[in-house]
Amino acid sequence: MEPVQTAFNFDGLTFPNPESTLTKIETKCYDLIPIGKEKAVSAEYLAKTLDIDTRTVTANIRRLRLKHCDIGSLRDIGYYRFKDPHEYLEYMAAAEKEQARRYQVLNAMKHTPMAQQVTANLNNLSKERLKNDKISN
Repeated sequence: MEPVQTAFNFDGLTFPNPESTLTKIETKCYDLIPIGKEKAVSAEYLAKTLDIDTRTVTANIRRLRLKHCDIGSLRDIGYYRFKDPHEYLEYMAAAEKEQARRYQVLNAMKHTPMAQQVTANLNNLSKERLKNDKISN
C-alpha cells in the first residue's frame, strides 16, 4: 500500500501581511480587537473609543476581513481575533450557515407576488420594445 500524505507542507509559502496595507483607522480598529471570543468587544465600544459611528466600524471590519485579517464576530456580543484554529472553524461554520439562510430567503423572495408582478412588467416592456423596433425598421 502506498503512503498517503496526511499533512500539508507550507514551507516556502508566503501569506499576505494584512497589516502592510491597512489605513490608519483600520490599524487602530484592528489593534482594539482582542484575541479570543471570550474577550469580544462591541461595535459600540469600538465606535466610542475611535470617535466614529458604528456604521463606520462595520465598514472598517468588512474592509479588514477583505484584506485577509482574522476577525470573527458573535451576534449581539462583538468582534474578536481568532486565538486558535478551533475559533476560526466555529466562526466559518456559523458564517456559512447564515449565508445559506440568507440565500433561502433571497430565493423565496424571487417567487413572491411582487416578484411575479415585476417579471410580468419587464416581459411587457420587452415585448413593447421589440414591437417598436420592428415598426421603426
